[in-house]
Amino acid sequence: MTGRAVAALLALLTITAGCSALSGATSFTADRGTVSQSALDDTGYALENESTQTITRSFAGQDVEVSNQLTEYARSSNLPVFGDARIARFTVFTTPAVEVAEQGPFNPVADLNNTGLALRLQNQYDTTENVQREGNRTETMLGQETTVGTFRADARTTDGTSTEVFMHITQVRDGDDFVIAIAVYPTQLDGERETVNTLINGVQHETGDSGEA
Repeated sequence: MTGRAVAALLALLTITAGCSALSGATSFTADRGTVSQSALDDTGYALENESTQTITRSFAGQDVEVSNQLTEYARSSNLPVFGDARIARFTVFTTPAVEVAEQGPFNPVADLNNTGLALRLQNQYDTTENVQREGNRTETMLGQETTVGTFRADARTTDGTSTEVFMHITQVRDGDDFVIAIAVYPTQLDGERETVNTLINGVQHETGDSGEA
């Protein structure tokens, strides 16, 4: 599974209804989620990509512009089959809850659990198949206890190599935003689950006013 596939999946979560290009929309912008430098130093992950994804939708009779934030980290493995490819990835995605005229949240993330997110990934991309739930555990992200879902899947890398991967998915609401963390790595990487826990514990999110209605 490529980092682009994960990024595109998360963008699709907020595009389950028709989009428009109307001007004058009410604006909701998520605050960016990141991973602390100490967690990155402890795990060997480094920043791979930052992007803002903006769409316009209609909620409660109002045109709403929604800006999501994506921050992706990666590291190479010591597995000969992958060479120097940065195959282990950790993504933090933030998306505003969107509440209009005291209604909402309208963001579809509000109704998706970890399994729902994993199945969306399988349904939207032919690079991911045979997603199976392995179990749940409890970790702390942004000061909140959160359920982390672990899934096993078959995936293809950018060079077409087929490999089995673990996916770890969790989400919390923090202030006016939903914060989602997704880790993906080959099952051959020993001890990577503890690395993922360190990254989850190290997620940061500077909450602020994410929009006005």
